[in-house]
Amino acid sequence: ARRPARATRMSPPSVPRELVYAIARAAWVADDDRERRERGVEREFDATAKPEALEVMATLVEAFVEEATHRACALATLEGARAVDGEHLERVLPQLMLDFAG
Repeated sequence: ARRPARATRMSPPSVPRELVYAIARAAWVADDDRERRERGVEREFDATAKPEALEVMATLVEAFVEEATHRACALATLEGARAVDGEHLERVLPQLMLDFAG
């Protein structure tokens, strides 16, 4: 049985905006580097994000982590495991990625 999705968030996400920005920036830089290699485009990378956008991204990261944790715990419980390990997370991630993509 699936838990109902939360409609609104009453408090700000617990994932720091600075961490979300660092993760996003690393992805942006990697994309920029790939484009530079593939297309020979030379440019100076500079990207920023508005605080509101970072808060939304932090909320999504938090929801993703919470759901991954829930699913891994449920799987571990079904298997009678005493603890959740990396294998439980690896096994729930493919479906979780599909669910978040849709």
